Amino acid sequence: MPMPSEWISQQRCAGFTLLELLIAIAIFSLLASGCYSLFKSVSRTHEITSALWQDSGEVQRALLLMNKDFIQIVPRPIRDELGEKEVAFGGSDEEGEVVMTRGGWRNITGEPRSELQRLGYYLDGDQLIRRFWETLDRAPETPYLDQVVLEHVQGFTVKFRDNQKRWSGEWPPENSKESEALVLLPTAIEYTIVHERLGKIQQLVPGPTYKGLGKTGSSSSFDPNNPTGQQGSSGTYRSGGALYPGEGGRL
Repeated sequence: MPMPSEWISQQRCAGFTLLELLIAIAIFSLLASGCYSLFKSVSRTHEITSALWQDSGEVQRALLLMNKDFIQIVPRPIRDELGEKEVAFGGSDEEGEVVMTRGGWRNITGEPRSELQRLGYYLDGDQLIRRFWETLDRAPETPYLDQVVLEHVQGFTVKFRDNQKRWSGEWPPENSKESEALVLLPTAIEYTIVHERLGKIQQLVPGPTYKGLGKTGSSSSFDPNNPTGQQGSSGTYRSGGALYPGEGGRL
């Protein structure tokens, strides 16, 4: 028969007390809660980052398309479905719409059509739409195609600069003659897109009649293949989400 001291020693080594179990459970709960919060935070950050990357890619593609359109505008008026003359380039900042005739419409398949294209941009709900026609002078039943350029758009505005360096929200200007207005092109176009997640995106595109001098004394130029990012042709750079001519080529 074990002595009392040996019996007490065996009882102490038999297992954990209730207090020890409670302390162990509390520590485990704190660690589990911390790990879950960290996992949830990392997962949320990954979701937000992925969404921003996707939105950024969509915006870059939209700006590339729009800048290529604006940089290639040509003074070619058209006739609408009723046979009325329509200006080569027109737009309204108040209505958030712009229409134009542009060149450089590639015809890889050799279809019987012009390389000039009639198109326009407008806002429909939260979608920025690019509408274009396959012919310039339209018949009453001429079809058109609508292309969703960008979604989650909360606003779209456009401004125009004339050859007197005056900015206006309407084009052609009100004081221009009717014959001149048909073929009149702005020297620069500034458009602003308000995106739901990325905020305000502003682009400044020089028109075909724009003349600006950079540091080297040569005309500032705009590369439609690099609309939003890197150091480009003479004196063109990105600043605050917009493209501006370099030093010495102020608008």
